[in-house]
Amino acid sequence: MSLWKYKYFVDVVDSKSFTKAGIKNYVTQTAISQQISSLEKSVGGKLIERGNGKIYLTELGQVVYDRAREMLELNDQMFQEIEELKEKYEIRIGIDSSINKLFWLKMQELMDQHYSENELRFSKVDSYIGSKMLKENSLDIYVGYGMDHPDKNEEIEELEVSRNRIGIYYGINSSLRKISDFTVKDLERYTRYGTQSYLCSMQDGESEEFRLISHGIERIDNVDTMKLKVEFNDGYALADSYYFSYCDGEIRTLPEYDATCVIKAFYKKKRNKRKVKQVLEELQHILTV
Repeated sequence: MSLWKYKYFVDVVDSKSFTKAGIKNYVTQTAISQQISSLEKSVGGKLIERGNGKIYLTELGQVVYDRAREMLELNDQMFQEIEELKEKYEIRIGIDSSINKLFWLKMQELMDQHYSENELRFSKVDSYIGSKMLKENSLDIYVGYGMDHPDKNEEIEELEVSRNRIGIYYGINSSLRKISDFTVKDLERYTRYGTQSYLCSMQDGESEEFRLISHGIERIDNVDTMKLKVEFNDGYALADSYYFSYCDGEIRTLPEYDATCVIKAFYKKKRNKRKVKQVLEELQHILTV
């Protein structure tokens, strides 16, 4: 017998109304009445009595109601366990939103070569959300330039998956574009922008070259605002020369400046989930430039 009949019956009793049960299940009051009549025929007796605008359970109705609730709860539990079983074999990966499409193409290549769509799932997040989701087990792996320090704890392991030279990011209308082979010295009169949420060039501290020309960094709240500042104020930012995501700008490396930044995969070392280690090793292999 369809579980819907039991659900309609339970909803009528819980809401004390055929109309409310119909609204809850997106069907008419007539449909609810027909299903309960069919249920009464199946069990061989009256389940509900009405009087003074109220609904009363018969003795038979109480037995059916109690067992119907148990069946519905068991059905919900079964589907919850099915979803949990599916998730057990699905690796959820969050990717820092400041990482560009080339990186995503490589991730897609990894999935096409080794996994089905039910085994890997990617989503775009910032470092704050990524670290929070990892902590709450909503992600199995977070890939980015760093994690928000308050959320990073001893349970979190990290693995380097890509190391690239830092480049100079500037706008397409910047006067820097007119210099054919500029050096660190050429950047002296330009404002340098940085952001706490984009951790690329800040991981290993300031280089001596930039300390000499810098009067400090104008700190921006997030990477998107930082990009706009670079574009409209003829400034620059240090960025991953290979995987940094940008649209209206350019990145150039400096011959005498060979500092690097690191993209890391962060994961919980005690997370008991299959294939995480395997995925991490494959990420390391496919993302190496």
